[in-house]
Amino acid sequence: MATPTSTSSRWSELPDDILKSVFERLRFVDFHRAKIVCPNWYLCSKQTLPRKKTSPLLITFPKGGECALYNPEEAQVYKTKRDLSKTRFLANSGNWFLILDSKSNLYIIDLFSENTINLPPIESIKGDQYNLERVGDKVFKEVGIRNTPSVIHKAKNLRGLLWVDEKKEEYVVVWYFHMSQKHMIEYIAVCKNGEDHYREILTRLGLPVIYDMVLLPFGDSLYVSTTNGYVYKLDLSGKEGLEETISFLRPPYPSSDDKTVLSNNIAVTISGEVLLVQRIFYQSKGQNIFRLYKKDPYHKRMPLVKVDSLGDEAMLLDLGITVRADRTFGIEPNSIYFTRHDRACNRGWGTLHLDICVFNLATKKIKCFPWPSLSKLKLKDARWFLPS
Repeated sequence: MATPTSTSSRWSELPDDILKSVFERLRFVDFHRAKIVCPNWYLCSKQTLPRKKTSPLLITFPKGGECALYNPEEAQVYKTKRDLSKTRFLANSGNWFLILDSKSNLYIIDLFSENTINLPPIESIKGDQYNLERVGDKVFKEVGIRNTPSVIHKAKNLRGLLWVDEKKEEYVVVWYFHMSQKHMIEYIAVCKNGEDHYREILTRLGLPVIYDMVLLPFGDSLYVSTTNGYVYKLDLSGKEGLEETISFLRPPYPSSDDKTVLSNNIAVTISGEVLLVQRIFYQSKGQNIFRLYKKDPYHKRMPLVKVDSLGDEAMLLDLGITVRADRTFGIEPNSIYFTRHDRACNRGWGTLHLDICVFNLATKKIKCFPWPSLSKLKLKDARWFLPS
């Protein structure tokens, strides 16, 4: 090979065939970091497939430290370059995470490239019945337009969901303030790319306390489960509003002398079927058991039927969706990946321990962590996600 000149030796001007060869050999996280070196590298990365797909990753939150990424397949921890220790992660879509900073500003960040999208202020919401006023950095006052009483909202009670399409450069952000059993949820806020404010949905409907929420891929539908046992499907693609109500009765409570903690979440499969996910935690044994149910349209008195298998799909309970599973890519089929059950409502288990587990529905066996690399981090929280 000829000796490169001073001009051609610059990293940004490496020949495409050499760049592609380099990209094809990089590990997944390194691939995403390398593509942001310069515009030419980014363009070349779009024409190159990563070395292989990856297993679900963990974003981890050590006590008193910055967040980090953990790849179980490599047993490798990747530290983020930016200091995110004073931020709160609300949701994610692929590599993109919805973040609330210490001054209650919302933005979206790609954890690999650290590219950032600033979002409209929370108080920019425009609705028929309510406006929000900022009171300091962590408090908002809900002001009723029609002489309704004012309500104070704290930033720590903000919950959110996110969907991002990198290729089309589109996103959907959803948030609401979690409230106590004494209040009804009057609205949920939504914002899409190109909009400079949030719009309210569910106005005048009044929902019971929200138990769980799932934003579907493509960001056009939102599923909301509530404490009254119903699941509401909301259309976000055009005219926002209630599209469908799916009635769910509570599944049978486990009969046991052991003290148990029970949660009922929802998840949506690749085919669009809504599942009720019952998680039973036996406190004395420190044991988790999962049961899945779906709605049976043919039986009104017994509307739930048990689901014994996810087939070749795996459930990421933190996201509320299922994905195609393949052991060669590190994704265990017919399994549930979970950390905590309380993403939407933040109800705790009454214990301080963190579960990072994979539950196999066929064997009923659970593989719990931390791995040796994680045990050193002294985690306060973690979240499974599937990089895009």
